[in-house]
Amino acid sequence: MAQIDPRGRMELIEAGEKPGTGVCVDFCRLDVRGVATQPLVRACGPRGRLIDATAGLGGDAWILAAAGFAVTCIERSTPVATVLDDGISRALNDDSLRKIAQRIGLIVGSSRDLLMTTVPPDARPTSTVYLDPMYPPKEGSALAPKSIRLVRAAVGDDHDANILLESARGAGFGRVVVKRPLSAAPLSPGVHHAVEGKLARFDVYQDARV
Repeated sequence: MAQIDPRGRMELIEAGEKPGTGVCVDFCRLDVRGVATQPLVRACGPRGRLIDATAGLGGDAWILAAAGFAVTCIERSTPVATVLDDGISRALNDDSLRKIAQRIGLIVGSSRDLLMTTVPPDARPTSTVYLDPMYPPKEGSALAPKSIRLVRAAVGDDHDANILLESARGAGFGRVVVKRPLSAAPLSPGVHHAVEGKLARFDVYQDARV
């Protein structure tokens, strides 16, 4: 659920928890120095229009906007989107963050439904879709950060991620980038190339027609 914390920010929190113990979006905490060299940014290619189809709390969207992309976030969970929207709104009112925040828009709904209407067909070949589906939980592994646990509780396990990937590829987007664990198999065959970071891999699917 989403509620206002004691500082007046929207927070994502479990029902019954003490106000102020949830997770809010605070973009001023993200260091975007040297952002152009980050694996995520390199995988997403030339700066332009980008759809973050699994936006969550917007951390990756912020990095991409800081790198120069015009980012449209799509988030299907209303509580998660409410908290993200609050973070974007506060960033727009912060002189040090406004330039980046102005590159981010937010739509609430299903990416499978919205991909076709968010970007017109003639703009898709030069646009990128970014997918960061929930990683499957590992047995015996360390507890995931609270932000991830709360988003997972609100969104679920993204069992339709492969369907969303094929929808994006079939819609004619020039590039689709999927974030995966380093040791995981690709979400679908046909990876053009991959960009590896220390903790994750970014599989790049490119439209052969582009």
